Amino acid sequence: MQDSLMNQIRKLPKKSKERLQLKLREKAIMRTRARLIENRVDIEELSDEELEVIIRDEEDKLLDEYKTKGLIALLALLGISWI
Repeated sequence: MQDSLMNQIRKLPKKSKERLQLKLREKAIMRTRARLIENRVDIEELSDEELEVIIRDEEDKLLDEYKTKGLIALLALLGISWI
């Protein structure tokens, strides 16, 4: 399923793709900040590589959420119960 989503993203025009990736990155950064604050971790103590790994993890979570929500919406549209 993720391959299908990634193929669709690859087919987008370059400008749209960049805009989508930028929005995804911004949201992932916001979630990363919130996660670090919740765990009382000082951002200054983390290296750039560590921050990049955490942000990438949040991006992956966001993509999974978008896929799940899209699937649920499709099932609802078709009148199929999720449960």
